[in-house]
Amino acid sequence: MILHVKLSRKYLLAEMAGPFMLGLGAFTLVVLLQRFTLLADLVIARGVPVGLVGRLLLSLFPSFFEITLPASLLLAVLLALGRLSADSETTALSGAGMGMRSVAIPVLITCAIVFSASLLVAWKGLAWGNRESQRILARILAERASVGATEHVFREIAPDVVIYPDQVSADGRRMEGVFLSFRPPDGNTLFVFAREGRFLEAGEEEAAGIELSDGTIHGDKSASNAYRVASFGRMVFHVPVEANEVTIASEPKGMTLPQLAEKIEETGKAAPNARYRFYFHRRLSIAFSCITFGLLAIPLGMSQRARGKSSSFGKTLAMILVYYAFIAGAEMLEKSTPKIMIAVFWMPNVLGILLAIWILYRSEQSVELLPDWLLKRGGFKA
Repeated sequence: MILHVKLSRKYLLAEMAGPFMLGLGAFTLVVLLQRFTLLADLVIARGVPVGLVGRLLLSLFPSFFEITLPASLLLAVLLALGRLSADSETTALSGAGMGMRSVAIPVLITCAIVFSASLLVAWKGLAWGNRESQRILARILAERASVGATEHVFREIAPDVVIYPDQVSADGRRMEGVFLSFRPPDGNTLFVFAREGRFLEAGEEEAAGIELSDGTIHGDKSASNAYRVASFGRMVFHVPVEANEVTIASEPKGMTLPQLAEKIEETGKAAPNARYRFYFHRRLSIAFSCITFGLLAIPLGMSQRARGKSSSFGKTLAMILVYYAFIAGAEMLEKSTPKIMIAVFWMPNVLGILLAIWILYRSEQSVELLPDWLLKRGGFKA
């Protein structure tokens, strides 16, 4: 009997492995397609080297996995257990001595593995991805400054450098009606207004730049309380090559979980504290959702009576949407009520775990996890 149970658990683990990899690839591809147009435009229209775009794409994967790992786990459990239920293999498992609590063990093993991967992404992966993407974007802008220009849009093309063009040519290299603001080292912010401008590509010894024509430079010195205006016929501004490491490191998105915890302790009840708490609890709650989704998928998967992947995909999307509705609600409460924000973050996990524990407690040796009235109302049983 013990041998049968071990073989059955290995069988369940193997059943979940395939759908998990399928879901991870499919969901990651869907998220990637949202960025594909921008990445292709960088290579084709803007002439950015493929190597830099590839590094930029690699830096985005941690943010992809934050979403796709829990969703893929949920889909894998639903598909695996749904197929077993539709083929009446759950009856065979019950005959082998595997009650629902035993069936939950391989699911928990899978949840623990995916949770560890998701926690690693939350612990360091997201911080690394954010810092790396900022560095690569700064490098891209230094080599192809025209990447950051869009008509009628204020765009920060480098730290403390903002550009606004009234018109941009089709090739993205020439502009008309240009506004540029930048902060010189150890100086006050300067504002530049120019009639025309064009982007200069990076050379061997110089970074990419912007050549401005027929304009004025505006600025003031706080020490002397004087406002100064200077006109020019031609001006060349070189975009900074490297991203500001201090600025990137001080942003919550660029911090690891231990760094966020330290900042929460340092700031106490100060205003920035809410932002640090938001990212800290957001990352942890999303990682922990792997456990919640895995356990809740057991009754949903076992309750299926028809083969097919469409119902499993539908349930996965529905649960993900409900979960991220709580995430969006917590973000709205970030500044007004931080304590309620934390409660909203963890509410779906707590409720989901409690419901799963209750179902496993009442299941004993039965594979019918949900009560009859709920099965009938949900359309799982006639």
